[in-house]
Amino acid sequence: MSSSQIKNTRYKSNTGQTRWATVEEIQRSATRVNLSDPVYPTGGIPVMSDGYTAYLDGRDTHTLIFGATGSKKTRIFCMPTINMFIRAGESFVVTDPKAELYVRTAGFAKQNGYKVVVLNFRDIGYGDMWDPLALPYEYYRTGRKDEANNLINDLAATLSARQKENSTDLLYPLMAETLLTANMYLLFEAAAAENAVNMRSLTALCSQSSLESLKTLAGKMSSQNTIGMLFKGTLLGENEKTISSIMSVLYGMVSIFNLNKRLTDMLCHNTFDIRLFGHEKTAVYIIVPDEKTTCHFLVTMFIKQVYEILIGEAQRQARLALPIRVNFVLDEFCNIPKIPDMPSMISAARSRNMRFYLVAQSIHQLKGRYGEDADTIKGNCDNWIFLTSRERDLLNEISFLCGEIDAWGPGGAEKRRLISVTELQRFNKEKGECLILHGREYPFITYMADIDQYPDFANYQVVPIPPIEIPHVPTFDVVKFTTKFAFVQDGVPFAQPD
Repeated sequence: MSSSQIKNTRYKSNTGQTRWATVEEIQRSATRVNLSDPVYPTGGIPVMSDGYTAYLDGRDTHTLIFGATGSKKTRIFCMPTINMFIRAGESFVVTDPKAELYVRTAGFAKQNGYKVVVLNFRDIGYGDMWDPLALPYEYYRTGRKDEANNLINDLAATLSARQKENSTDLLYPLMAETLLTANMYLLFEAAAAENAVNMRSLTALCSQSSLESLKTLAGKMSSQNTIGMLFKGTLLGENEKTISSIMSVLYGMVSIFNLNKRLTDMLCHNTFDIRLFGHEKTAVYIIVPDEKTTCHFLVTMFIKQVYEILIGEAQRQARLALPIRVNFVLDEFCNIPKIPDMPSMISAARSRNMRFYLVAQSIHQLKGRYGEDADTIKGNCDNWIFLTSRERDLLNEISFLCGEIDAWGPGGAEKRRLISVTELQRFNKEKGECLILHGREYPFITYMADIDQYPDFANYQVVPIPPIEIPHVPTFDVVKFTTKFAFVQDGVPFAQPD
């Protein structure tokens, strides 16, 4: 790689507190790869690349990419990085609003022996199917109840998040979340015999028509049992007006499943096993419309479940880390609902062989979604990449982080920023000009190659997303179950056999 790939004029020595990094310093800090090689020693985001040779950050570090709409974040970072994961044999999970990452990289992944998974919330009926209840139920049934409980709580928290955000009184959303959790446990205990543990059954339990049956069950169940305790706390200890309000909020949490039957059917089956993402080369594309937010909560739900399940898989390994690294490339990170526990997730992921690449438009957007947690998320990202912005807070923070140098002004010696806010706004988009704060190195500015400037990533095969046949599933009939209700064993309901 020619050193002209980085702006040499920015590497003059300074006697102040900071300076620009040299080409040699950045090259020493990263892994050099010849992009025509069939296999790379590691995957990672390029911190220098001319399309023929790249220097990658292959460490267990997280990356934050800032760039306004149209700044080519996807073309100069996301697409090349995914292709580099493939050459290194690393798994990845990517959010792909326009399906452009799938079009550009899925064929390449297939050619390299990857299992390709597509969660297609834009065109239901094409891609794969995912049942959010399948693994929690399997863990619950096989005695791994602590893991099941964590997954159940995550699902309930994600489904209730929208109601909490839009409510001035959190009482009803919290009680509705408790009832939603109780309904999931009831399915695990009572619907198994009918093979009806699925999202369609859960939606039916959350409807007004199920209320009287649930109240009847609650009255017969022991408060020493988890299900009984949850039911009694929401359905028996409140007046009718309160219960009606709780049910109204609960219905709102699952309303999309009532309105979009095809989506619900898609979420009642599995065509892949999340546990294998860290054991087999897997490429996961989450295609979700960016022009409407209806299905965005499902992206949050999926990412959270994948993470929790992979943490469990890592804990079972001798090294307490996944055999194959899993990379999360979350484009439009701040446009999906808040991921619960994201600060702790990003802190714990490194040692488990997982990395996050978070793509955001602005700091305001990040803080708007994560509040005070935004600072923790930023602090856990060793790489910051800046493309362009008009946001004053972001420009000031990048300028501040680059530090100050000694300079001479009209009044003599003075301090000034290494790079000003004005300079940050003038980067050349067509040349892929960007500023990178890489690990503990000094800052540097470089030109990054566009995906079309990578000859070895050009001859990809476009793989059409295959159609799927969504089979019918049985729905748990709580009214019928209550009618047949015979006895309670250890506080758990059982029905009278036919």
